[in-house]
Amino acid sequence: MKNKVLVVFMLLGIFVGTVACSASAATDNSVPSNNVPPAPNKYLVITTAEDFSKEANIVKQVDVKTGETFTIALDSNATTGFQWTEQAKIADVNVLQQTVHNYVAPSDLVVGKAGIEEWTFKAVTSGSTKVTLSYNRPWEGGEKGVRTFELTVVVK
Repeated sequence: MKNKVLVVFMLLGIFVGTVACSASAATDNSVPSNNVPPAPNKYLVITTAEDFSKEANIVKQVDVKTGETFTIALDSNATTGFQWTEQAKIADVNVLQQTVHNYVAPSDLVVGKAGIEEWTFKAVTSGSTKVTLSYNRPWEGGEKGVRTFELTVVVK
């Protein structure tokens, strides 16, 4: 529940202009009282449907420190049959590891409304690597790579 509240809060921040169009970070080092692990050190809300309406292939870069975790959130509409690749393609898994992938449905459950997909990563050691995600209809013959997201991660 806390993750959903965090997602809603972060998305609200985008719409009121408190989060820049480029990758944005917020820090939360508190320990929740319900024994849920603390939120990632950085929460990156990268794209919305509007971003992809302008450009189908988005490329970003982020700098993180060794040991930090961060989350990528991408707009996703399961009702269209499209979904992002569950397992991110990470060029160097010695530098970065994916820890979690979740689909978060819209809170108001309106039919056809988009939700988001989230991936959490942990920076393991210093270096640089690329994370690639693709928005596809996963069945045989379904459209592939309709949207792509590539993030260069520099771990210091």
